[in-house]
Amino acid sequence: MKIAGRNVIVTGGASGIGLAFATHLQRLEARVWLLDRDRHALEAVTHCATPRLQCRWCDVGEEQQVIQTVRDIEQESGGIDVLINNAAVLKDQALVSKLRGTIRKHSLDDWQETLRSNLTGAFLTAREVAEAMIRSHRPGLIVNISSISRHGNAGQSAYAASKAGIDALTATWSQELAVYGIRVVGLAPGFVETAMTRRIPALFLDRIRDKSPLKRFGTLEEFGHTIQYVVENDYLHGKVLELDGGLRF
Repeated sequence: MKIAGRNVIVTGGASGIGLAFATHLQRLEARVWLLDRDRHALEAVTHCATPRLQCRWCDVGEEQQVIQTVRDIEQESGGIDVLINNAAVLKDQALVSKLRGTIRKHSLDDWQETLRSNLTGAFLTAREVAEAMIRSHRPGLIVNISSISRHGNAGQSAYAASKAGIDALTATWSQELAVYGIRVVGLAPGFVETAMTRRIPALFLDRIRDKSPLKRFGTLEEFGHTIQYVVENDYLHGKVLELDGGLRF
């Protein structure tokens, strides 16, 4: 798929990897709509808005908001070509832990919010975008952002479960949607320096760097180049690409 002139939605697009995807694609002359529920992050990137880069507030875990937002963008753009399902929250905690004689259990609220944002949000947004593509006989691409944590990582019950679910959706949708000319691809990032990873304790991040064969994290520029490859390669379908520098937990 040629990028120039394509209409792209990026969820969780106001910061980090999502913003890197959006800015890289708009530099290649795509029209990009950033969706995010973080109003402060959206305000911070509003000054970057151009006719090819638009910002929209949307909580992807809320069905009616997703339905209306996708409908509005479809009408404004004339049709949606690419969806990048990137929105996610990270609420690390152990299933059960004991510290100084006190036992702490994983919060059910945090579990449910993580799945709502990371998994249900991807489901709702993909459902609405795929429906729009099929109705308008428009071939397209859905990219689901997974994670190196998809195989399981200590302290990340909810996040790992949500990302494993994302991989399952990528495999399932690739089988269901190919008949309509819609490709589905997953991308599983390792560690990259973003606001999300900066919330992780520095000591833990240093250990991860030391464990990585490349002894560094990925860069946002590298992720931008990868999303370009995913969009442009029309034979890439039903697979999850790992972009983690060879790191294994």
